[in-house]
Amino acid sequence: MKKLAGLFVFLILAYAVYNDLSIGTLPAAKMQEHEMATKHKAEKAEVQSSQETPFFEHEVLPGDTVLSVIDRYLESPLDVPVSQAVEDFKKLNNGTDPQKIKFGNTYKFPDYSSQN
Repeated sequence: MKKLAGLFVFLILAYAVYNDLSIGTLPAAKMQEHEMATKHKAEKAEVQSSQETPFFEHEVLPGDTVLSVIDRYLESPLDVPVSQAVEDFKKLNNGTDPQKIKFGNTYKFPDYSSQN
């Protein structure tokens, strides 16, 4: 019985050491990783805010989509990726989903005319 208990304690100890070495359980290391990630996000946001996206406001009409409004305003094809236009729209409108815009409401649309 003592041998079985000793084996059980040894297995638990071996698992704890393996887990600590492979994953890490020290909170200081995790805090440093979190601080580095937060710092990186802050630097990225600072760069994005320094490159503020120009915009125009438009009242949405029935049948309008984000891309159709931008195309109509530019009077030329869109020179940026659609994903960037969608992300810029979300950023300008506090995370509003472009697929859920409602006609009659006024939204901010990214203005890419200065990039042409």
